[in-house]
Amino acid sequence: MNSNSDYELAAEDAASLLTPCLLVYPQVIRENLAEAIRIAGDVARLRPHVKTHKTAEIVQLASEAGVTKHKCATLAEASMLATCQVPDVLLAYPQIGPNLPRLAELIEAFPTTRFSTVVDSPAGLEQLEQHFSQGDLDVLLDIDTGMHRTGITPGDAAVDLVEQIAAAPGLRFAGLHVYDGQNHQPSRRDRDEAVTELMRPVTALISTLANLHYEVPKIVCGGTPTFPVFAELQSQTSVPIELSPGTCVLSDYNYCQDYPDMDGFRYAALLLTRVISKTGDNRLTVDLGYKAVASDPPANSRCHFLYPSDARLVQQSEEHLVIATAAAENIAIGDVLYAVPAHVCPTVALHARLQVVEGGRLRGAWPVTARDRLA
Repeated sequence: MNSNSDYELAAEDAASLLTPCLLVYPQVIRENLAEAIRIAGDVARLRPHVKTHKTAEIVQLASEAGVTKHKCATLAEASMLATCQVPDVLLAYPQIGPNLPRLAELIEAFPTTRFSTVVDSPAGLEQLEQHFSQGDLDVLLDIDTGMHRTGITPGDAAVDLVEQIAAAPGLRFAGLHVYDGQNHQPSRRDRDEAVTELMRPVTALISTLANLHYEVPKIVCGGTPTFPVFAELQSQTSVPIELSPGTCVLSDYNYCQDYPDMDGFRYAALLLTRVISKTGDNRLTVDLGYKAVASDPPANSRCHFLYPSDARLVQQSEEHLVIATAAAENIAIGDVLYAVPAHVCPTVALHARLQVVEGGRLRGAWPVTARDRLA
């Protein structure tokens, strides 16, 4: 898609849709998956994070492209992946309390899917042991790369925890989870330097474990910003590196603007909204409140309109968005407009269905299966 018209629905199809809604373009998703595989160098290295889309049909598109491994954050996402018959599912979120028996139920219900999870503390490991002492669960050590959200610092305590995992009945040490969500520098050089720095203690940890005869089977690395950086690190280590980008499957405005080195990814999801009021000179109100588009970017940059291109976000509330544009006099109440979400992942989670567009026509809807956190 190279022009605004490529994204537009046939007038009769647009007229049939309630707004606001989220449109998806399967052909662009396929192209984005192909670009991700190209960057990874081998589809076997790719473990996309489904938290971006939470949708079974997009998992199916990934499967058709050869993807056999996925990463997720919730039990609902893990369940959706297993239902899609994904062979290998990493639940990259510490499982605590009642999540543990539910995970055990998933493992029993889907014997052809290999589940794994992460741990970052002796207390978390103790809970895993209590529920999987008779099981066969792969466990990755979650490394704190400097984000200070979850994870353990690579050092003596990390070595001790690996030894405890290896000694735990029913658990298998399956590698390291190395997520660096703090690294979102626009400059590729800056991201290269940041990854080089964070990998030094990780590499030292791998060497220490090797000296103690603990093999690290794999490292699951990065998100979308550092995806191409980690993709080029394989030559520097004998440990297999798996790459876990998420956003790039659908892409969004912020990623396309911030990372010019990843310009092979294009928007595969757009918001459709209608003008509901004209409140003054050069002002329009559309039905795109922050219940339909992610509100974590600043209020004046939560979405960006394909047309009018000069639209400036003035005011937003739960169901309304006021924009200023010199083109207001040429836009009528009831007209539809297309906007690119600034942050697509939480935007998807605000919609129960994705409206599927191919060749400018509406081709049905895909349920966002895993938006409900209950599995």
